[in-house]
Amino acid sequence: MFKKGDRVRFLDEPGEGIVLAVEGDRVLVEDENGFTDQHAVNTLLMVQEMPFSPELNAPVKDQKLSKPRSGRPSKSRPNFLECDLHFGQLVEFPKNYSNHQKLQIQLRETEKALAKAKRAGIKRVILIHGVGQGRLKEEVHTLLERKDGLTFYDASYAEYGRGATEVQFF
Repeated sequence: MFKKGDRVRFLDEPGEGIVLAVEGDRVLVEDENGFTDQHAVNTLLMVQEMPFSPELNAPVKDQKLSKPRSGRPSKSRPNFLECDLHFGQLVEFPKNYSNHQKLQIQLRETEKALAKAKRAGIKRVILIHGVGQGRLKEEVHTLLERKDGLTFYDASYAEYGRGATEVQFF
Protein backbone atom coordinates (compact mmCIF):
# COMPACT_ATOMS: atom_id res chain seq x y z
CA MET A 1 0.00 0.00 0.00
CA PHE A 2 2.74 2.50 0.94
CA LYS A 3 6.08 2.83 -0.78
CA LYS A 4 9.28 4.78 -0.21
CA GLY A 5 8.78 8.49 -0.94
CA ASP A 6 5.00 8.59 -0.31
CA ARG A 7 3.65 11.51 1.73
CA VAL A 8 1.48 10.37 4.63
CA ARG A 9 -0.54 11.89 7.47
CA PHE A 10 -0.78 10.40 10.94
CA LEU A 11 -4.23 9.38 12.16
CA ASP A 12 -3.31 9.43 15.86
CA GLU A 13 -1.26 12.65 15.95
CA PRO A 14 -0.99 15.91 14.05
CA GLY A 15 1.47 16.28 11.18
CA GLU A 16 2.69 14.41 8.17
CA GLY A 17 5.86 12.85 6.82
CA ILE A 18 7.65 10.93 4.09
CA VAL A 19 7.83 7.12 3.97
CA LEU A 20 11.45 5.95 4.24
CA ALA A 21 10.83 2.19 4.33
CA VAL A 22 8.05 -0.37 4.57
CA GLU A 23 8.52 -3.68 6.37
CA GLY A 24 5.39 -5.81 6.69
CA ASP A 25 2.74 -3.85 8.59
CA ARG A 26 5.28 -1.29 9.92
CA VAL A 27 6.26 1.89 8.08
CA LEU A 28 9.32 4.02 8.85
CA VAL A 29 8.35 7.69 8.43
CA GLU A 30 10.38 10.90 8.66
CA ASP A 31 8.12 13.69 9.95
CA GLU A 32 8.27 17.38 8.99
CA ASN A 33 10.69 18.02 11.88
CA GLY A 34 13.19 15.46 10.57
CA PHE A 35 12.43 12.81 13.20
CA THR A 36 12.03 9.19 12.11
CA ASP A 37 9.62 6.81 13.77
CA GLN A 38 7.89 3.52 12.99
CA HIS A 39 4.12 3.50 12.58
CA ALA A 40 1.58 0.76 11.98
CA VAL A 41 0.12 0.80 8.45
CA ASN A 42 -3.40 1.32 9.84
CA THR A 43 -2.35 4.57 11.59
CA LEU A 44 -1.27 6.31 8.36
CA LEU A 45 -3.19 7.98 5.56
CA MET A 46 -1.79 8.68 2.08
CA VAL A 47 -1.63 12.38 1.19
CA GLN A 48 -2.90 13.04 -2.32
CA GLU A 49 -1.12 16.08 -3.72
CA MET A 50 -2.63 18.29 -6.39
CA PRO A 51 -0.62 21.45 -7.07
CA PHE A 52 -2.58 24.66 -7.54
CA SER A 53 -1.97 27.72 -9.64
CA PRO A 54 -2.23 30.80 -7.40
CA GLU A 55 -3.41 32.97 -10.31
CA LEU A 56 -6.31 30.79 -11.36
CA ASN A 57 -6.81 28.85 -8.13
CA ALA A 58 -7.11 25.82 -10.36
CA PRO A 59 -5.14 22.56 -10.63
CA VAL A 60 -1.95 22.64 -12.69
CA LYS A 61 -1.55 19.39 -14.59
CA ASP A 62 2.04 19.34 -15.84
CA GLN A 63 3.83 20.82 -12.84
CA LYS A 64 6.24 18.48 -11.05
CA LEU A 65 5.69 17.90 -7.36
CA SER A 66 8.56 18.63 -5.02
CA LYS A 67 10.79 15.66 -4.31
CA PRO A 68 10.50 14.01 -0.92
CA ARG A 69 13.32 14.73 1.50
CA SER A 70 16.03 12.15 1.81
CA GLY A 71 16.38 10.01 4.91
CA ARG A 72 19.65 11.72 5.82
CA PRO A 73 19.67 13.84 8.97
CA SER A 74 19.18 17.54 8.38
CA LYS A 75 21.93 19.91 9.48
CA SER A 76 19.33 22.49 10.43
CA ARG A 77 17.47 20.31 12.95
CA PRO A 78 16.51 22.22 16.04
CA ASN A 79 18.18 21.29 19.31
CA PHE A 80 14.76 21.13 20.95
CA LEU A 81 11.30 19.77 20.25
CA GLU A 82 8.24 21.99 20.56
CA CYS A 83 4.86 20.38 21.28
CA ASP A 84 1.68 22.47 21.12
CA LEU A 85 -0.91 20.92 23.45
CA HIS A 86 -3.76 23.28 22.54
CA PHE A 87 -6.58 20.86 21.88
CA GLY A 88 -7.62 22.43 18.58
CA GLN A 89 -4.15 21.54 17.23
CA LEU A 90 -4.50 17.87 18.22
CA VAL A 91 -7.87 16.82 16.80
CA GLU A 92 -10.03 17.78 13.86
CA PHE A 93 -13.34 18.32 15.71
CA PRO A 94 -12.52 19.51 19.26
CA LYS A 95 -16.15 20.13 20.28
CA ASN A 96 -16.86 16.38 20.11
CA TYR A 97 -14.88 15.62 23.29
CA SER A 98 -15.57 15.90 27.01
CA ASN A 99 -13.14 17.82 29.21
CA HIS A 100 -11.80 14.54 30.60
CA GLN A 101 -11.21 13.12 27.11
CA LYS A 102 -9.46 16.34 26.05
CA LEU A 103 -7.11 16.19 29.03
CA GLN A 104 -6.29 12.51 28.43
CA ILE A 105 -5.45 13.20 24.77
CA GLN A 106 -3.27 16.17 25.74
CA LEU A 107 -1.39 14.10 28.32
CA ARG A 108 -0.92 11.30 25.78
CA GLU A 109 0.56 13.87 23.36
CA THR A 110 2.89 15.02 26.13
CA GLU A 111 4.08 11.42 26.63
CA LYS A 112 4.56 10.98 22.87
CA ALA A 113 6.60 14.18 22.59
CA LEU A 114 8.85 13.16 25.48
CA ALA A 115 9.37 9.67 24.04
CA LYS A 116 10.06 11.05 20.56
CA ALA A 117 12.64 13.51 21.91
CA LYS A 118 14.33 10.81 23.96
CA ARG A 119 14.54 8.45 20.96
CA ALA A 120 15.99 11.23 18.81
CA GLY A 121 18.51 12.31 21.44
CA ILE A 122 16.88 15.73 21.84
CA LYS A 123 17.65 17.15 25.29
CA ARG A 124 15.03 19.96 25.43
CA VAL A 125 11.27 19.82 24.94
CA ILE A 126 8.96 22.83 25.06
CA LEU A 127 5.40 21.87 26.03
CA ILE A 128 2.98 24.65 25.07
CA HIS A 129 -0.05 24.27 27.32
CA GLY A 130 -1.38 27.82 27.34
CA VAL A 131 -2.50 29.77 30.38
CA GLY A 132 -6.25 29.17 30.79
CA GLN A 133 -7.25 28.14 34.30
CA GLY A 134 -4.03 26.16 34.80
CA ARG A 135 -5.53 22.66 34.86
CA LEU A 136 -3.47 21.31 31.92
CA LYS A 137 -0.25 22.88 33.24
CA GLU A 138 -0.92 21.31 36.64
CA GLU A 139 -1.52 17.86 35.11
CA VAL A 140 1.55 18.12 32.83
CA HIS A 141 3.70 19.06 35.84
CA THR A 142 2.27 16.13 37.83
CA LEU A 143 3.14 13.79 34.94
CA LEU A 144 6.68 15.23 34.72
CA GLU A 145 7.24 14.94 38.48
CA ARG A 146 6.79 11.16 38.21
CA LYS A 147 9.53 10.82 35.57
CA ASP A 148 13.21 10.22 36.22
CA GLY A 149 16.08 11.71 34.23
CA LEU A 150 14.56 15.11 33.58
CA THR A 151 13.99 18.50 35.05
CA PHE A 152 11.34 21.06 34.10
CA TYR A 153 10.53 24.71 34.63
CA ASP A 154 8.59 27.57 33.04
CA ALA A 155 9.79 28.18 29.47
CA SER A 156 11.10 31.55 28.30
CA TYR A 157 8.57 34.23 29.18
CA ALA A 158 9.78 36.36 26.26
CA GLU A 159 8.93 33.59 23.79
CA TYR A 160 5.92 31.82 25.36
CA GLY A 161 4.53 34.05 28.08
CA ARG A 162 3.28 31.97 31.01
CA GLY A 163 1.87 29.28 28.74
CA ALA A 164 4.74 26.81 28.31
CA THR A 165 6.95 24.44 30.25
CA GLU A 166 10.50 23.54 29.26
CA VAL A 167 11.74 20.01 29.94
CA GLN A 168 15.43 19.07 29.92
CA PHE A 169 16.73 15.52 29.91
CA PHE A 170 19.99 14.74 31.70
